[in-house]
Amino acid sequence: MLTKIYATIIVMAALVTLASLSVMALFTNTESLPANTFTTGDVDISVSPASALVTFAGMAPGDQVTAPLTVDNDGSLQLRYAVTSTTTEDVLAGQLDMTIKSGVTTCTNAGFGTDGSVVYATGDLGSTAGVNVIGNPAQGAQAGDRSLNASASEVLCFNVSLPLSTGNSFQGLTTTATLSFQAEQTSNNP
Repeated sequence: MLTKIYATIIVMAALVTLASLSVMALFTNTESLPANTFTTGDVDISVSPASALVTFAGMAPGDQVTAPLTVDNDGSLQLRYAVTSTTTEDVLAGQLDMTIKSGVTTCTNAGFGTDGSVVYATGDLGSTAGVNVIGNPAQGAQAGDRSLNASASEVLCFNVSLPLSTGNSFQGLTTTATLSFQAEQTSNNP
């Protein structure tokens, strides 16, 4: 009798297995969707001229020098930028006054005062610690930062002057300024 029960269980298990196999027979299909490509954008700022924007040898009180600088966004993303001026010394750099404008029609000594919008109000040329002359290089939007769309450019007009009131203690001094343009993406960067 025990054999009969085992035989019945084995037959029932075989029937359940066969029934399961016949129920599991399904039609299937798979479709692939290729070519899902992702490319990152880039931030690429450049300036022209690339060196020696404004220079003046033998400067006397009351002298000034004015020159245009083109800022280009050579990248594929909109960017915002800031500019820091770092000088080789602080005495003459603190005496020289720099003003930066955008939208100046004729970027010369004579044309500088006729039009344009002030980007950096008359202030020091820079310092050895660095002076933020346009915006602030800290991450995120800061007051004074400038924005440029991808492949866009703008012309800034720089004017550096030695005030007429400059005294004898500034004779024979030399300073060199390095303008650092720091750019960052604007997208997802409040």
